[in-house]
Amino acid sequence: MTDNAELESFRRQWREEVARRTRPSRPEPAQPRPSRSSAGPSSHFPPARHEALDRKEEEEDEDEGGAPSANHGEIIHGVGHLSLGPSDEDAFHSRAPRNEPKSALEHFERAVEKEAEGNLGDSLQLYRKAYRLDSAVDKTYRDKHFAWAWKKPAQAPAPSAGASVTGQQPTDEPTILPTPELIASFAHLPISPAEPIIENTPPPPCPIANVPSEVLAEILSHVALIDPASFCRMALVCKRLAYHFAHEQRIWKRLCQGSEFGFKAMQYSFACDIHGLPEYTLGPRYTPFPQSMPVQVPEPLSSWGEVFQMFPRIRFTGIYISTVNYTRPGASSAYQNVSWNSPIHIVTYYRYLRFYPDGTVIYLLSTVEPLVVVPYISRENIKAARATSQKQHHRQAADANSASSDTVPPVAMGALKHAHRGRWRLAKPTPESDSSDEVPPSHPLSEYDSLPAKAQTTAAPDPRDLIIETEGVGPKYMYLLQLSLRSVSTSKPTNPNMTPSNPSKNTKLVWKGYWSYNKLTDDWAEFGLKNDRAFVFRRVRGWGMP
Repeated sequence: MTDNAELESFRRQWREEVARRTRPSRPEPAQPRPSRSSAGPSSHFPPARHEALDRKEEEEDEDEGGAPSANHGEIIHGVGHLSLGPSDEDAFHSRAPRNEPKSALEHFERAVEKEAEGNLGDSLQLYRKAYRLDSAVDKTYRDKHFAWAWKKPAQAPAPSAGASVTGQQPTDEPTILPTPELIASFAHLPISPAEPIIENTPPPPCPIANVPSEVLAEILSHVALIDPASFCRMALVCKRLAYHFAHEQRIWKRLCQGSEFGFKAMQYSFACDIHGLPEYTLGPRYTPFPQSMPVQVPEPLSSWGEVFQMFPRIRFTGIYISTVNYTRPGASSAYQNVSWNSPIHIVTYYRYLRFYPDGTVIYLLSTVEPLVVVPYISRENIKAARATSQKQHHRQAADANSASSDTVPPVAMGALKHAHRGRWRLAKPTPESDSSDEVPPSHPLSEYDSLPAKAQTTAAPDPRDLIIETEGVGPKYMYLLQLSLRSVSTSKPTNPNMTPSNPSKNTKLVWKGYWSYNKLTDDWAEFGLKNDRAFVFRRVRGWGMP
């Protein structure tokens, strides 16, 4: 068995060597390609269309016709259940030390976890150990975690020869109601109390069971303004709360018009500069659903709940993370002349984006894993990290150290030194009649100049587009990121007994362009995004809560 595994490893490495020699090597990521603007020094926008606009993501949105394969959905479903204890998806905390895997199946399970986290190097080593112990470990893993996917649904028994063939349906078959009618039937149901702790004893009291519907709706509105996720989880408590969750449009409208989590906190024009200093305007800022005038649900949406879930909206209760993995060939040993034994390096790094309602954003590119650095990404910690790196500000550094050095690990503090401050805005939805009007630029980096030239001249801006301007490597540089809001797609389960889950809305940022601007020479350089992937939202406990 060991000889066969070594032979297969030799064959795989030989194929990779032949494939690498026959195709050109992949370039390093995020290397800017300088390009001089042909329109002259008066143009202050990226000179050309970015290649990221024509790239297809691995996971396309449902509305664009893409759907991942069934096997990919099975893997995602299985990885979601690979936990050895209670976990909290909202918390980035250190995990307790775990025992080292011993069997082949344990090595394989640990490799799947590492691959889901983005650590391809560790997962590859664990996969190799698992296959060395058992060459058929993948079948054992599939039988353990995906047995339901291979079981055929039970078929109804064939009717006997003496059965009646009159075509009458059985009378005890339940009537299937559509989901809206089913939820509407919960309107007058009582709130059932909890089951008694000890059998044949009185159940515990349930004070909310006798509360009128008006008071119950007011309680739910306060819960929604504190945390919309908790408001959604309350719909799973009982049928009565599920009815109020689906039909109380007053709560959803308040969420949409509010500044806590709604669209009043969205910025459709830059509210500050790159360093976070606010820019004051005489007129009121634009909001799609103002409270001072009557507003209607925009078409084709049918309720305020759909508006809150599907209308383009930035989330402030967590962080957007992009995990980038790529391979590059390593140098062969000077004592060996065998080319197929050359190492292959797996490079992993992360991009982080944290947004604030006042229009500021934090952008960080680092090799530090999210578990280590995410809980400490904040404007205060970045200020403290920069103060400690500047030796001339001894007093400021001492104050920052006393406040944050004791709580922030040195690894996270070192990564935060390279974070960039910036500002963000969404594309303002404009009618088609106003899309062709030319707006004179007010300064080189105005909200109209920052868009690519093709986006300004072809059609109305996409309301899902997101523009981010951040600091560069020096004071003369500025970075421009153009992203677009999408939804994380889901696949239909192969098991007929499982119901497909709804995709998470506004939880994905796909690349549309990335440029570097030189303020002194008025030059634009385009960053290549061949290996970069989309940002995915992860909620963090305590962020963005009122």
